This record gives sequence, structure tokens and C-alpha cells, in this order.
Amino acid sequence: MWLELRRGLYKATAIIVGCIAFAALAADPKPPAKMEEPMAGKMRKPGMKQGDVKKEAQKKRRAMKPKLENEEKEMPRAPK
Repeated sequence: MWLELRRGLYKATAIIVGCIAFAALAADPKPPAKMEEPMAGKMRKPGMKQGDVKKEAQKKRRAMKPKLENEEKEMPRAPK
């Protein structure tokens, strides 16, 4: 009886490990964007690279940060 249970447990473990391994191998992660390649699409400007959009967003965020902080300080606190 114990031998049958042990064999069943081994089979179940092997099936579970096989399923997990298959799922890990089947999941193909998306490759990262190539920032130095030209942009695709209608909204691009001539000579624009993929990394330019991210750089511009970071630059704009840095410029707006002090203004947003000052505005946040000037706002009245909500009552609790």
C-alpha cells in the first residue's frame, strides 16, 4: 500500500515539475526597445530616435517638479 502511494506521489510530482518547466520555457519575454533605432509611426519627427521621447519626458518632469511642489505646499490641508 505504501509503495503504491509513494509511486503515485512521484508521478504527481513529475507531472507538476514538467508543467512548470513547460510554462517557464513557453513564456517568451518581450525584448527591450532599441533606443538608438529610428522611431516608427506617423507622429515621429525626422531624425528622431526611440530614446528621445523618454529623455524629453524626464527633462519636462524635472522642470515641473519645483512648480508642483510649491503648488502642493500652497494647497490647504483636507480635514480629517
